[in-house]
Amino acid sequence: MKKFLVINTSFFGDTLLTNPLCRNIKLIYPDAKITFIVNKPFYEVALYSDGVDEVIPYDKKGIHHGLKGAWKFYKQYKQKFSSGFDAAFVIYGNERGIILAKLFGAKKIYAENNSILNILLDNPKNIDYHKETKVQNKNCILLEQYSKQKFKEIPMKFIPPQKAYDNVQKLLNGINIDNLIAICTVSKKKEKDMPIKTCIELIQTLNAQNKTPILLGAGKPSRDYIEELYKNNCTNFINLVDKTSISELGALLTKCKCLISVDTGTMHLGLAVNVPTVCLFYISTQEHLNAWAPTKIYNCKVITKDFSADNILDETYKLLEGRL
Repeated sequence: MKKFLVINTSFFGDTLLTNPLCRNIKLIYPDAKITFIVNKPFYEVALYSDGVDEVIPYDKKGIHHGLKGAWKFYKQYKQKFSSGFDAAFVIYGNERGIILAKLFGAKKIYAENNSILNILLDNPKNIDYHKETKVQNKNCILLEQYSKQKFKEIPMKFIPPQKAYDNVQKLLNGINIDNLIAICTVSKKKEKDMPIKTCIELIQTLNAQNKTPILLGAGKPSRDYIEELYKNNCTNFINLVDKTSISELGALLTKCKCLISVDTGTMHLGLAVNVPTVCLFYISTQEHLNAWAPTKIYNCKVITKDFSADNILDETYKLLEGRL
């Protein structure tokens, strides 16, 4: 049995976009064991991603912060990983990840890194990505360096546990779930967020059409956004900001007719649970879209220009023909 180590200590969406790599590993090596080292807040993202067998949380803002923290992490797991790995894939060429892969005995290490640590890698300094620009596919090309087999373009797949579905059922108790429309308006960058005016118009129109809008998000920016809606006398929606875990969010999305989301982790989660998703790319440079916009393998519509509420809803209903 081959053993593979995948290291990605980045963010929500980045972790999900690593899943096609894991799924490709299992396509080529069905009996392989995949261990995933993940940024601690996104432990559940890796845990319930298809193909992943073991997840190790890396607390980079806590006990594993800095060089001392990385060394503590190594000492914490060196016995567990004493038998090593056949290969390690370090996403985004993280230098800490490359060193940990070496310390944990990976026989081969693959990453995109042009620093002096490139001497530890088993791929060329300049990887041939075959003109591929999508992040999820470039991750898979790291596997090609090891397997010498062409990767398959397959979607992310997130599988919420039954407990998450049970908790969501309690959360939605007493709510008509026939026409739930999920909306995620806030990202890590304010310039990618949905304008308040657009959100208000969406909520008003959805209510007029007997749909039930649910606002999603986490953290202070999302809470502040909700407060701004309230200040504008917009209250006719279900506020689930900070009320779900990641696995519960995935389960919740499967109960919705669709997701309307800005470019953030929740958007990628919607794609990964195969809910129809309208993706709003307020940053729409070609370079950004080439890397991050979902492809036609997903059940989605990407909007890059007309962000009016009317157009968003028009595109939503086109995507949902026969489902509403």
